Amino acid sequence: MQPILPREQGVSPVQMWILLILSEGPNYGYNVIQRLDEMFSGFWTPRAGTVYPALEKLMDQGLITGRVEHREEAPERRYYTITPSGERALRQGMDRWGTMMEYIEEYGERHRAIRKGRADMSREELGELLVNLGGSIKRGELEASGHLPEMQPETIRFTEPLVYKFLYAYIEGGREIEIEIEWAQKDS
Repeated sequence: MQPILPREQGVSPVQMWILLILSEGPNYGYNVIQRLDEMFSGFWTPRAGTVYPALEKLMDQGLITGRVEHREEAPERRYYTITPSGERALRQGMDRWGTMMEYIEEYGERHRAIRKGRADMSREELGELLVNLGGSIKRGELEASGHLPEMQPETIRFTEPLVYKFLYAYIEGGREIEIEIEWAQKDS
């Protein structure tokens, strides 16, 4: 059984986030801390005492390299770059994180969902369902059970503006597309 928190090649969650930042290009320690701070938006505050040892461990494992840049009238700066081994560890870790996030999302959906459905379909059946869904959105309402038969009858009314979200992602062993539509609930 795999552990819940991925630690591919001994990589901790903090190190995984660092690899993700370095996958965007070389960066230096202080800027990595700032990027982590932006990414977590106050949920977690990265500290030098956490980030710099994580960078050192990643270097020791050969997942990143570091080179010192000498600067006049300023302290030296070490730039870190992800290696091919680091990219592999990042891909493996992100696959595992993706699976973990699916479990969390599934749990959250079950506990906040009004109605939820899933069905195996052919491309033709799914295409027809999406065409019908589009027509319902244009009309401003849809009957939920008309789109997934196992759902209980319920009329859903859309208010404007609508927010459309589209996600195309890798999942373990394949790919997926998620479509979300959001709108403000207005009392009738």
